[in-house]
Amino acid sequence: MISAFFQRRKQRFIDWWRAPITWKDRMLGAVIGGIGCFWVGVLGRIILGPLPVSLEVMVWWALGSIAIGVFLGIIFPKATTCVAFPFSTFGIGSGA
Repeated sequence: MISAFFQRRKQRFIDWWRAPITWKDRMLGAVIGGIGCFWVGVLGRIILGPLPVSLEVMVWWALGSIAIGVFLGIIFPKATTCVAFPFSTFGIGSGA
């Protein structure tokens, strides 16, 4: 039963990946890419950059990261969706 579930999920993913890109795929990729790259850019700047960091610098890093994520989401929607999705859900959980 579990094996059949995973087989169906795998087949749905393969069908989605091979299907032509639609405007919905591009919009989803842009949203997920923007949110995911926001977290990667901001947290990466905090972790790798010299501290302390001014708020203005963080805002510019955030805007730049979002712009790059949206651009990648529009150009490569399916790949960006797959790669950036775990980062786009950062901070969203069960609340427990």
